[in-house]
Amino acid sequence: MGNYDVYVFCNECLDVHRMGTGIILNDGPKEKQSIANAYAGKEIPPNIRTLLLSNFQCPHTGKAIPQEDVNEIFLVPVVFI
Repeated sequence: MGNYDVYVFCNECLDVHRMGTGIILNDGPKEKQSIANAYAGKEIPPNIRTLLLSNFQCPHTGKAIPQEDVNEIFLVPVVFI
């Protein structure tokens, strides 16, 4: 089981932002990976599917932006030192 930060590509400002939410996964990737690559050929877990329905706020424009493209949402393992 691992903790992950979620990053998303913003179609509004064309930058990548931390979504501001973490997620716990049993079978997540060992390094930064898009949801599409991490779950290619596998079923996407329910907690990630919930993220796909959530908007995130662009810190540059302040707008609430949806991002449903699994190629543009990234899972980044949280490393504790």
